[in-house]
Amino acid sequence: MINTGSLVLDDRFRVLKLLGTGGMGEVYLGEQVSLGRRVAIKVLHSDLMVHPSMIERFKREARMLSAVDHPAVVRVIDYGETAAGACIVMEYVEGENLYDVLQQGALSPTRALPLLHQLAEGLAAIHDRGIIHRDIKPENVLLTRGPRGEQARLLDFGIARLMEADKAGNLSQVGLVVGTPEYLSPEQAVGAPVDARSDLYSFGALAYRMLSGQLPFPGPSPTQYVAQHASASPTPLIEAAPTLSGHAPLVALVMQLLRKDPQLRLPSAHALVEALGAMSAPAVPTPFPQVLASGTPFPPLPSISRFPIPSSTPPSSGTLAFAEPVTVEQTEISPAGTSAFGGPPPSESPAPRNARSTSQAPTRATPGRQLPEGAVSPSRAFTVPSPSPLNATREEPKPESAEPSSSGSQLVTVVGAASGKTRNLTLMLTDLQGYTERTSRQTHEQNARMLETHDRLLLPLVRDYNGRLVQKRGDALLVVFSSPTQAVLCGMAMQDRLWRHNQQCGPDEQLPVRVCLHTGEVLVTRDTVIGEPVEVVKAVEQVAEAGDVVFTGSVNLARTRVEGDCETCGDVPLPGTNEPLPLYRCRRASEGLPFGGQDEVSMRPPLKDRLDTAMRPVLAARDSVVWAAKTVVQKSGARVRSHPRRAVGVGLGVFVLLGVGTFEWARRHEPTYAARQLLDEGKANEALKLLEELPKETKKEARVLQVRARALHEVKRHTEELSALNTLDAAARESLDEGVLDGLAADFGEDENLKSLRKFMATLSKEQVKERFEELAEEDFSPRQWGALRYLEAMQSTDGLDLVKLYIQALASKDCAVRASAARRLEGLGDAKAVAALEELSRTPRVGTKNCGQNEARNALDTLTKK
Repeated sequence: MINTGSLVLDDRFRVLKLLGTGGMGEVYLGEQVSLGRRVAIKVLHSDLMVHPSMIERFKREARMLSAVDHPAVVRVIDYGETAAGACIVMEYVEGENLYDVLQQGALSPTRALPLLHQLAEGLAAIHDRGIIHRDIKPENVLLTRGPRGEQARLLDFGIARLMEADKAGNLSQVGLVVGTPEYLSPEQAVGAPVDARSDLYSFGALAYRMLSGQLPFPGPSPTQYVAQHASASPTPLIEAAPTLSGHAPLVALVMQLLRKDPQLRLPSAHALVEALGAMSAPAVPTPFPQVLASGTPFPPLPSISRFPIPSSTPPSSGTLAFAEPVTVEQTEISPAGTSAFGGPPPSESPAPRNARSTSQAPTRATPGRQLPEGAVSPSRAFTVPSPSPLNATREEPKPESAEPSSSGSQLVTVVGAASGKTRNLTLMLTDLQGYTERTSRQTHEQNARMLETHDRLLLPLVRDYNGRLVQKRGDALLVVFSSPTQAVLCGMAMQDRLWRHNQQCGPDEQLPVRVCLHTGEVLVTRDTVIGEPVEVVKAVEQVAEAGDVVFTGSVNLARTRVEGDCETCGDVPLPGTNEPLPLYRCRRASEGLPFGGQDEVSMRPPLKDRLDTAMRPVLAARDSVVWAAKTVVQKSGARVRSHPRRAVGVGLGVFVLLGVGTFEWARRHEPTYAARQLLDEGKANEALKLLEELPKETKKEARVLQVRARALHEVKRHTEELSALNTLDAAARESLDEGVLDGLAADFGEDENLKSLRKFMATLSKEQVKERFEELAEEDFSPRQWGALRYLEAMQSTDGLDLVKLYIQALASKDCAVRASAARRLEGLGDAKAVAALEELSRTPRVGTKNCGQNEARNALDTLTKK
């Protein structure tokens, strides 16, 4: 216990009163002396810090948590040790405790779903920092009220642990059962290693409680809860809450989270966010299938997909898997030991038919040791499952306790979380040949320098050739292109640029990269690619060699031939059918640049071609006017044949006069012309009044709606602005005015967690938004520049942007929230170049006791200078 009025943590905080006592320690209401603001001080029981190493681990964990900047996470302000024990200082949040709210009964799905989505986002935020919460429960959730509605906030990180491996390769503490019995994951219940998927199980138990008002297990004693989590099957949610019959996907998602095997849950909190986000979109309720007797598995659901199952063996190459769910009716989970992209491990992969001798390729590293059951490899090993054929026969899923089939696989059906439409795209996978062996013999600094050089050389080319970087893990890049030709050209440019680099450095600094391409139907989400083509491109990677651009027959058929010649180089078995898939590679020059300097070729067509294309409609109009002029002259009796040039001159004159006059008349009589003029003069209210006077039908036109949205933005009526834009049809959303996009960028910077704004922006042309927002992000600081930067970060589309420079620029903002957020982001980026700017901000005089980013700057300096 700490006496009221005591000063703790170097006298920075004053204890005001005891708020409560729990199994982890005491919570006090405190005051930050320098700012006079209220804080919550949680003092942990000394027996939780059982080893000296845990003190240092606790400090590092608290430091990382302090950098989490998310509205669904109560922020950690400080940490340290007091005479009573280790403590965490958090922001003090006033609101309803979810536990107290649930005492009144279950929440309706319309209220529960947004709260669950918010909590999932908060969970993803702390997982991104490498933190496992390990105590997800209603008591650790606060519901607050704000101008934008109800907000769920996750708190109490007293028993959280870093997601890092110990010397034995295990994650977290093994053999110690910590957490709340009613919400323990099976791994926690038996004291086994835990990873981020343990939090997903506890999240499932929390969701079960919110939706049904009950727990998934009857208990009632703590010991019984622990035993039931470890081995018993939960009561089906639809039996506990029959009123959820119209929410089949939500019910199935919760039951999936409660699977005993961590591999059968969702792969990450980000996948959970996407699943819940898809369910939040307006849709016709999905009827729940007929419920069978308790304990009997449900029939397959209307929308199901498969998520990746982490292999127990790290992949033998330096590449990673880039995939998540595949939207299919039924999926087969490959047995342990499959390669990173599904299929057999490299050592068991069928040799490519007629391919170059494998003796020419460097030997690939052998798989490493097996991990403990339920653990996530601390290496770069991720897995991609093997999708079943899309026309597979639908079968009833087996109960969870069923024995594996004779083939060693299990049939599993789970709720799909992917949203969007499948598209025919070209996938590019690149990696460094021999990466694993090379990193094992190089120092950490050498590895970091190698990857920095790799990214500096290749990533700009992805952007130049209109590719989209979906995932980057170490040496491995996964990129998608809408054009097979652009993909092949980009691969050639990469190899040319790498050739130049390799000629100028020693053998130990050379980058032997292979480029692999395949075209097929895939679903691309924010950070993953879903579909069978991922497996195919991985199979191609197994036979490609450094310096090559290798692609499948599907790419060869679709590409144009302007990029040069190719030659056959064998084939690989098509996953699922083992049919031979022919392979090709770009033919290299016998000496010098392998592809003639493709890395320096401009992506734009010659100026003459661009001018011809732009002038084509103008010239057609000119010809029409000339023809009309000839006709007029002929009718007047003029001798046109003897004066063809005069006729042409008359025609051109008429064309110019008519063109200019018609344009000016149309411009001045166009319904939005005057309103646009007023907007340019800063008279938004007058522009709105003018638009209100338009006829009812005219007001519904896309051009009018966009001008109205711009005007509403200028007068800060953002809700009406978004309402006006939501009435636009799909065609109008594909080509918004730049002024509208600029307003959306500013809106996002003001409140990047506004769901209605995010939902609308998700319907826009990704290419148009990305292109405009990249331009805005590189401007001088402004609200729209800040919003564009934050949106590109949220969409993980910041290739080519100097984030450190841009966030340093934001430190000069007059908006305290922006300054604080920029300082926290610089802390996360971990670049020492930000130290000087952070020091300047930390020394900026305060206005009274108000913090305006100074605290966050000091926290960032603490992190950056201690590295």
